[in-house]
This record gives sequence, C-alpha cells and structure tokens, in this order.
Amino acid sequence: MVSDFLYHQYGLSESAISILADSGNIMTFDRNHNIIQEGKTEKSSYLIISGCVKAHLNHDGKEVTFWFGFEGDLLFSYNSKFLNSPGYESITTLEKCKLWEIKNEWLEKCCHENIEIANWWRRMIEKELLKTERRLIDRQIKPAAQRYLDLINDYPQILQRISLGNIASYLGISQVSLSRIRRGQ
Repeated sequence: MVSDFLYHQYGLSESAISILADSGNIMTFDRNHNIIQEGKTEKSSYLIISGCVKAHLNHDGKEVTFWFGFEGDLLFSYNSKFLNSPGYESITTLEKCKLWEIKNEWLEKCCHENIEIANWWRRMIEKELLKTERRLIDRQIKPAAQRYLDLINDYPQILQRISLGNIASYLGISQVSLSRIRRGQ
C-alpha cells in the first residue's frame, strides 16, 4: 500500500520505495486521536495516506488551529524534527486516518545513504515551508473573507471534512463571523 502511494504521489523509483517502505509503519487512527502532543518530543514524521488532521495549540486556554493536513501531506513537529526538543503544537485526527510513520533517526540515515530519498525529503520539506510562508503572509495581508475563499478554492472538499468551528479557528475568527462571511458569498 505505501509502495503504491509513494510511487503514484511522488514518482519515486522502485529501489527508493523499497527502502522507504521497509523503513516505516502503516498506522491507523480513529477520529480525535492526538498523533503529536504539545510539550513532547516526537521521534517520528508521518505521511498522510488517507484522512485529515489539524495542528493546534492552546493559547490562554483557547484552542487555536493553524494548519490542516490532507492526503499526501507530511506532518511532524518542527521543534522535534529540527531541534530535537518538545513541540509547541498538537496534531489531531479529524477523521479516521491512515498514516505512514517513519522514525526521524531512520529517515536521516536513509537520506545520508540514498540521494533520491534525500532529494524527495528535501522537496517535501520545501513544500511545507512554502505553504507555511503563504499562510503567514496571507494572515497578515488578506482579510478573513478572502482567506476563507482561498481555503475553499485550495481544498474544495474541506467543508465536508472539517467542522466550521475548526475552520473559524484556522482563519482566526469566531464562528459567528464565519457565518457572516458564508452568507455574504
């Protein structure tokens, strides 16, 4: 299963896929499962095969959602992955998810030994960094209504998969404000 996914999603060679497939584990989680917990150092990275997740943190007792992940997306704690220190975020499943888990230490070893895997991993990280930059810039310069429309255009299935409460949190607005935006469309 992960072999087909890696081939169709990323076009990796059979040898690279064989190395990666043998290095990771397929894991299935029900809805509302915390994959990564705030304040803990996570030793693995994950690739979403099916399902969706949210990254969130607690700010003054309020949950703030700042990222959604879907099929083909990579999920990991930045602090844990790059600094080997506790993460500030939690990542929770929003529906039943099938993930491919690979230990960070093993992934580093694979990257050192195989240039194709190293390049694939670099492209994955670049993709995540570019998406993060876009979210930061959009949050600074675009009004919530435009960010909502962009979200719907980027992820047409989002309204069927993610609650309006989570979408409002992601946009940094209340559910009442989101309802007004949706009525104004």
